[in-house]
Amino acid sequence: MLKPYLAMSGVLSLTLLTGCATFLKTEHKPEREQLVSVLQPVKRVSVIVSYQGGPFYRVQVNNTLPIAIKLMWDESSYVTTTGESIRILHLQNKSDLPRYAPAQQASSSIPPGSQFRADFTGDDWLDCARRNCTPSPKNSLRKARIYLVFNIKGQRIRWQGEITFVPPKQP
Repeated sequence: MLKPYLAMSGVLSLTLLTGCATFLKTEHKPEREQLVSVLQPVKRVSVIVSYQGGPFYRVQVNNTLPIAIKLMWDESSYVTTTGESIRILHLQNKSDLPRYAPAQQASSSIPPGSQFRADFTGDDWLDCARRNCTPSPKNSLRKARIYLVFNIKGQRIRWQGEITFVPPKQP
């Protein structure tokens, strides 16, 4: 009488374990390379944005102006391939991520004749950054955009970059 039940539970257990083994074998897809090109520069201020892997980017600003300028983090954004706008979050330290995105961020002052470098991510990607994952574009054939806003002599000047998603190279 118990033999059919034992046989059935054995088959179910084997099926569940096989399913788990299949689930654990899922391949990690290599992330796409992201190339950032400049669409709208800022006069006499060199701005370079580079992809750092995962959900991280780095901006390097070379202020050749005779006055200080400010990078306005709260006014800067990342626009996804589907047109969704994500606020850019300035990171003080990539290994010590904030638990939550701050309501407001201080701007970064860049003195005349100096270089400034900072890492950033999208505030929607904090959880992904903690889990060491990479947000995937919903449409990798389209391009994403980064808008960095600078305060120069009281005027808001926008730098604009475009992100192209390149498939990983095959070995």
